[in-house]
Amino acid sequence: MPSIEESTMAVHPGENIDPEIESMCESLQKSYALSPSDLFYKIESYRLELAGKSDISTVPVTKQLLDDLRQEFQAQLERKQMKQRAANGGTAQIGSSLAPGVTPAKRRFAGSAATPTPLKSSPFSDKNSTFATRTDAGKVLETLNGEIEIDRLDTSPEKAKITAFMDIKKYQYRTMRQVLLEASEYLDERIERFADLIQEQLADEVRKSDKPDAVLVTAAENLSNPAAITHEDVIVVGRIVSDSVHAADSSKVNETSVLLETSRRLGSGARVPFKLSLELQGEGKQQVSLSLFPGQIVALRGCNPSGSMFIVREVLSFPALPLPVSPLRTLRQTASLPTRMIIAKGPFTTQDDVAFAPLTELIDQCISAKADVVILLGTFIDGTHRCLVDPSKLPYANLNTLEDLFRTTITAELRRLESALPTVQTFLVPESGEREAVQRHVSFPTPPVGDAKKTLGMPKRSKWLSNPAFVAVNSSVLAIANIDILMQLSKVEYLHRVGANDIVERNILARGVKNLLQQRSLYPVFPGQPDVPLEISYLGLAEMSVARPDILIVPSDQRYFAKVVDNVVAINPGALTKLRAAGTYAVVDIAPLEDTKAAVADSEEAENELIFHKVWERCRVDIKKI
Repeated sequence: MPSIEESTMAVHPGENIDPEIESMCESLQKSYALSPSDLFYKIESYRLELAGKSDISTVPVTKQLLDDLRQEFQAQLERKQMKQRAANGGTAQIGSSLAPGVTPAKRRFAGSAATPTPLKSSPFSDKNSTFATRTDAGKVLETLNGEIEIDRLDTSPEKAKITAFMDIKKYQYRTMRQVLLEASEYLDERIERFADLIQEQLADEVRKSDKPDAVLVTAAENLSNPAAITHEDVIVVGRIVSDSVHAADSSKVNETSVLLETSRRLGSGARVPFKLSLELQGEGKQQVSLSLFPGQIVALRGCNPSGSMFIVREVLSFPALPLPVSPLRTLRQTASLPTRMIIAKGPFTTQDDVAFAPLTELIDQCISAKADVVILLGTFIDGTHRCLVDPSKLPYANLNTLEDLFRTTITAELRRLESALPTVQTFLVPESGEREAVQRHVSFPTPPVGDAKKTLGMPKRSKWLSNPAFVAVNSSVLAIANIDILMQLSKVEYLHRVGANDIVERNILARGVKNLLQQRSLYPVFPGQPDVPLEISYLGLAEMSVARPDILIVPSDQRYFAKVVDNVVAINPGALTKLRAAGTYAVVDIAPLEDTKAAVADSEEAENELIFHKVWERCRVDIKKI
């Protein structure tokens, strides 16, 4: 187990440890109940984050680094305490007990005079990491399809065509009124839907085969109960769950704690332990690894000779969702010109103040880039921000509510954007949870902010979307989930490796995206995150039921990325700010679809022909430093 002395010596080999640093480490251990190994790994993780692509040795363990780490621990502690308190109704007053996140713990943190303590500098990748003094603004950190060059002179003077695929009325449900029977029915129906999918696939295989497998023939008619005693192979479908009875461990599975939960029709809702055979085979009889997480629906082939343990010999893949298509008539109107989108995830201001300087810089970039569409992902007004505890510290006059702060800062920037770009369209997606102070509906799925035009003064071409959201921008289908599902998956996933030569997606982020697509849901984990209340009966609103999206936007605290996974462009733009330091945002350029031009020249009779969007081939993504 690494000690604090070892962690500091690793950074300063051969040198004496600064007694003050050692004392600060001991203080962190006592204050936040951390073991020496826990603190060691947290320090190393923080240094890796600050170093970025540079060597970790460029970020030594200093008093300043430990002080910044203490502030981050404190912020995490405050958010945890806030989750334990019921949200208060009504309009939140800045500096009052009604403001989200203003708890006694926060008042103690603010000092005896309830005055926020100013943050000190943090050793980020820059010499001086404050946002105002950053030196690498605009630097491209990652690029997808960099060979694609977009001619912005060939842009349309008209607004991008937007089509929503959500029924907003379904999001307007009342929270804290969840009915257990409705929740259980949704969970049961989800298993049944996947059971129907696998039966259709097996029936198709049987029809195409000259000598079909008897097991497949049987399963195509009736799936089996994994709890029943069977000496011959059968095929079963169910949900992965953990056998832990402790709430803190209920979302983590391993090889010995994993269970298969059946539906009421297929197995009376029984939970059956199963064992992953060492001869686990996939399609084509290749050795494949198996990614398991709670809530995942799986189809397994095996037997249960004892009646107490299902022995898995093979994992069957569900049919993939089809790729999105549109009639040629539609694509000629929407996909014949390039589209530029800019995507950014909050917080939109630093922890020092609520001046929203990063948002101002982002709007400047949107204007200079002549963006067609801007997508802003909350948090917009962070209810845990320390500056909201004391209204006397705000740089604005006559602010009484958080809505006033939103209008003064964010709305003003949106109006400036629309004034500079007459055709730009801006979409705001709230974050689910209690941190989003302007959204009173904290459960996931989350509706758009209600009556935003009146309460927040939103300009005409700025619209709130639900979370999750499914929209098409010039026929390119976007799926947006402003909830850190990739982080949740990485915490609860169990990866079963068959052998050294097995087939596995080694990138955990790409593997998380693949799990979302295979499970046809933007939130397949069950039970969910402790800090985001789930409305189980309405989780169907997060499902992808018709086709894969062209672009999947999944903001996360994980590292920013832009990848093509199963012909879907997956994007994590990263956060716009990180404490006091500058963060990242994404610029997405979609080139015209050349197939439409060729088809138009050939024949007018092909107007109703369905054409694949092929966005993964003509989409360039640049992750930039703000």
